[in-house]
Parts: sequence; C-alpha cells; structure tokens
Amino acid sequence: MKTEVQHYDKKKNNPNDNLLIKTNLEDPRVSSSKYKWLWIPAAVVVVTVLIFASWINFAQRPVSSEITDFKYFEIKSGESTKLIASRMFEDKLIRSKYAFWVSAKMSSRPLQAGYYKLSSSMPQDEIMSKLQTGETDAYSITIPEGYRTLQIAKLFEEKAMIDHNKFIDAAIGKEGTLFPDTYMFPANYEPSKLVSKMRENFDKKILKLRPSQEQIVLASIVEREAKKDDERARIAAVYKNRSDSNMMMQADPTIRYALDTQEYLKEKEVDFDFWQPITRSDINNLISPFNTYKQKGLPPAPICNPGIKSLEAAVDPAKDFSDYYYFFHDKNLEIHFSKTLQEHQDSIKKFGLPAS
Repeated sequence: MKTEVQHYDKKKNNPNDNLLIKTNLEDPRVSSSKYKWLWIPAAVVVVTVLIFASWINFAQRPVSSEITDFKYFEIKSGESTKLIASRMFEDKLIRSKYAFWVSAKMSSRPLQAGYYKLSSSMPQDEIMSKLQTGETDAYSITIPEGYRTLQIAKLFEEKAMIDHNKFIDAAIGKEGTLFPDTYMFPANYEPSKLVSKMRENFDKKILKLRPSQEQIVLASIVEREAKKDDERARIAAVYKNRSDSNMMMQADPTIRYALDTQEYLKEKEVDFDFWQPITRSDINNLISPFNTYKQKGLPPAPICNPGIKSLEAAVDPAKDFSDYYYFFHDKNLEIHFSKTLQEHQDSIKKFGLPAS
C-alpha cells in the first residue's frame, strides 16, 4: 500500500478538509496473476530433492537381502574413486556405482588401500565406513622363488607381524614344498594355516610333474644356482650326471644353507643376510650332511623352495648334456659348462670368477 499527500491549502479554515490522502491499493486479482507461476520451479526443486534422496536411500541398501558369502576386495594405492566404484558394482557389492561415487566425494575421508572382506548383504554406508577407516581384513604377500623357510618366516614377520619362530615351527619338514607365489591371506591367519595353503598350492602345481623327493632336492639346488631360465635344465643335467657317477655334488648353495641354519639356531633369530658367498674356510670347517664338498650325492633335504621352472628342469634335465660335469658363472654372470676338470679350470682362468 502506498500513501501520497497531494496538497495543503493554507487559505482554508480547516486544513484537514484540504488534506488529500491517496492510498494506492493494488487489485488482488492483479497480484495473484503476477505470482501464480512461482510455485512451479519451487515444486520442481522439491520433487528433484525428494527423488535424489529416494535414489540415495535405495542405493544405500544391500544388494542382497540374504546373508551371502564374503569376498575379498582390493583397493590399490592411488586408485581413483570412480574406478573403485565401478569394480565394486561389477562385483555386485553395491547397487549403484554413481551413488557410491557421490557419497564418497561428499565425504571428507578418503578410501584407504588394502584388502577388505565384503559381502553383498552389507549396506553401502557400512562398506563405505570400512573402506574409509582402513579396517583391512587381509593382506597380499609375494614369496620369491628360491626363498628358504627362514626367509619366508622373516617376510611374514615384516609383512603381517607373524612371529617368525611360530611360522618356522609350523613349517618343519616342509622345506621345498612352500610354493613361491603371490598369496592373499586373511589377517591373523594362524602360521599352520599359512603353511598348509602354500603346501596345497605346491601340490596343485606339481600335479602333472609328480617329482620325486630327490628331484625336489635337485630342483632346490638348481633354483639357487641358475641366473637365467635357459640354464636350469643344463645345470640339472650336470648335477644329475655327478650324482649318477657317484661324484661329490660340490654345490655352494648347500654349504650356505647349512651355515645359515647354524646362524639361526644360535639365537633363533632371522635378522641376517641369507645366501652370502662362501669361502674355502667355510667348506673345510663345515661339518654337516649338507656339505656336498665332503658328502657324496644329494643333500638329505631341499635347501629352498623352488619355482615350477626349476622343478621342470629337475624332472627333465637337458638330454644333450649327458657328458657335462662342471659349470661356473664368470664375472659377468655368464655360465660356462665343461666336460672335464681341466676344461673347467682353463675356462675359469680365461673368463674369471665373480667378485665375492
């Protein structure tokens, strides 16, 4: 409403008679027609918000209402939220990758790398909370080819805080059969179960090969001696020839295996460097069935856990090497094979030995 004073006539006796007040009142019909369309965009906003809220609520629900088996899901370091959401959707762990991505972006907490035990029966917010707090349920560990049990125990202690002595106790008698591979284990898995899983993997890998115990021992020596894959079958042939001829194996890794075992037994610790070069003094002073410079034939047990290529070489040594008995790696780590001791010594003089 607008009030306006028009004029005041001082000549008149009654000023109030000449005070003209004009009131501007808008026609209510005009007012309603002017604002009647404003409710439409407001309604659109409200409906959109309701739809979005309903969609988020729906997406938060578990994919399955039934209790389903858990599966392990890995988030890799540096992986984008978009890719994580896409993979979770493919694994049927969430209803909508877009809703998961939106929820993750709206939160100030990043998703943590690691292995998680998840299920389709878990709601999205529960999954999200677990990934953001980093409540990992498993870990990945890679066992390199040629690691002995003591080294594997050390690796588990560093990776998963498993007492190395408990692992070693669980693995007694299993040297050579703890298959080198990449494993994913649940957190707090007992050492005995770790050993069983690795042994089960070994049994699967050798199903077609079916190596004998002697061949497993030979494969463990080949694993420690070979620098390249194409050397394995020829090295296996040399050691087999020496064994068949009742010669001493003279395998340096067997000496180091015995010395490292003695080192461990002193303090029951594994905090030292394995597989260091040996000396002539080591050979002469070591009293052990693993001293293949003094004992003929193969050592009594494997000295490490060989990979499948060394096992294949031990089962099927190079057939065209039946008269080779010597080999060495030169200073450039190139291998040289010889048929006689004289040829072997001449080659060493010519090419030289690696620096110790």
